Amino acid sequence: MIALISGLTFRIIEKVNDTGNSYAKVVYQNEVILMVNLKNNEYHIYDTIYKELVNVERAEEGIFYVPGKTTTEMTELYLVDDFAKDNQIIGIKVVVEDEKISVAYQESPKDLCQLQKPTSSPLMPIVCLPNELVINVYTDIESNQFIPDSILE
Repeated sequence: MIALISGLTFRIIEKVNDTGNSYAKVVYQNEVILMVNLKNNEYHIYDTIYKELVNVERAEEGIFYVPGKTTTEMTELYLVDDFAKDNQIIGIKVVVEDEKISVAYQESPKDLCQLQKPTSSPLMPIVCLPNELVINVYTDIESNQFIPDSILE
C-alpha cells in the first residue's frame, strides 16, 4: 500500500513539474553525448570524444545511432536495417516513437537493455550497463535548458 501511494505521489509530482517538453538525455561512459526532444526529435550532440560515433541522419524518423561498449557485431541489425548496413554503422540503435524512447538494437548478455519497454517517464530510465549507456527522461525543463549547465553536469 505504501509503495502504491509513493508511486502515485511521484506521478503527481512529475505531472506538476511537467513543462510540456520531454527530453531524453543519452549518457555514454559517464558523458552526456546526446539530448533528444521526444515530441519533435530535435536533438543536440555534445562536443565529446564520442561526437563522431553519434549518427543522427535519421533523426526525422526518430532513429539515432549511438556508441555502445559491447555492441560491435552488427550482423543482425544489418539484416533489417539497410541504412545501418549501407553506412556501416556500429553501435546502439535508439528509437523515439509516440513521444517515448527505447533501444531497438544492441548487444549485451541476454539483451536486457533491448527488452526494456519504451519510456517517457523520469522514473523509468533505460540502463544498459554492459554497453555503459544510460538514457534518462526529463519532463521539467524548458527548451532553453536543452544544453545543460556545465557546473551541473
